[in-house]
Amino acid sequence: MEELKEELTYEKAIAELETLVSRVEEKDAPLDRIEKDIKRAMQLISFCKTQLRGYKERFSALMEDEDIIDTEEK
Repeated sequence: MEELKEELTYEKAIAELETLVSRVEEKDAPLDRIEKDIKRAMQLISFCKTQLRGYKERFSALMEDEDIIDTEEK
């Protein structure tokens, strides 16, 4: 599996996915390119899922911290 660049962000991955979808949907797209685009899309989707899980965990931790602060103030 090709490694993703470190500077890749969730937003950049989504933008690249949108481009890949457009390319795959082209009427006369070469099958070899479609295969490569689908493989890349799968990598990007995996990257995005990982990013979203990380955001969810961090946001949950922030919310737990907020609950602690609210409890301490009462």
